Amino acid sequence: MITNDISAKIENFDITKDVLDQLPCMVMAIDRDFNILSLNAVGCKWLEVENLEGKKCYDIVQSPHCRTDNCRVKQAMESDRIYVWRNKMTAAGKTFPIEYTAAPLKDKEGNIVGGLEYVVDISERVKIEEEVRAHSRTIMELSTPVIKLWEGIVILPLVGVIDTMRAQQIIENLLASIVENEAAVAILDVTGVPMIDTSVAQHILKTVSAGKMLGAEVIITGFSPNVAQTLVTLGVNLGDITTSGSLRDGVSKAFGIIGKKLV
Repeated sequence: MITNDISAKIENFDITKDVLDQLPCMVMAIDRDFNILSLNAVGCKWLEVENLEGKKCYDIVQSPHCRTDNCRVKQAMESDRIYVWRNKMTAAGKTFPIEYTAAPLKDKEGNIVGGLEYVVDISERVKIEEEVRAHSRTIMELSTPVIKLWEGIVILPLVGVIDTMRAQQIIENLLASIVENEAAVAILDVTGVPMIDTSVAQHILKTVSAGKMLGAEVIITGFSPNVAQTLVTLGVNLGDITTSGSLRDGVSKAFGIIGKKLV
């Protein structure tokens, strides 16, 4: 759909209206003064607009960036660059996530005469991404279970590789369990962790510090001789941490802390 009074400005453009109208995304062309030159069928449907005569893009698109220096199509026209980002769009009374692309509109000589805006509804993509993140959180929670061993004692057995995201999950799970169970002792068993480097050791130290802030003594169990030697070589200071070579010894220490004896 092209307005009559400015159609001459785009007579050199090879725009196939039938093709644009069949695209599942919104395509809008504007001149340098933000007058709408063209809007395909999907755009007209989303924005519930029929007559484009005399309308500017910011008259029909609801965005906080319109008429500001953060307007991407304005930046595209000024810098001769393409901008792609995610945002939300309100159309026909419905707000949905979009992928927005702004690009300069050029004539056959390469002169920038306006801007192009492409808007794709990514509701389904965002839904799938959220489901994947939810599944990932569930898997991490199942891989870092906190077990109530006794009244006042919780244990967190770690298995597998620990990265930054999982380390954060470990800290959150342990602290939540300490508060929930009013635990005086938390055992962190690393027997199932195949490798402990400086990064992993720092995560463990953060976990211990966070536990102490809640008034719980944290005992680390399961350091193998090779891991202990590696940590010493790396210069990781574990001097202020209570450790035990085996989970059995760690459990025995935990019972001692709460005034019980393991028989």
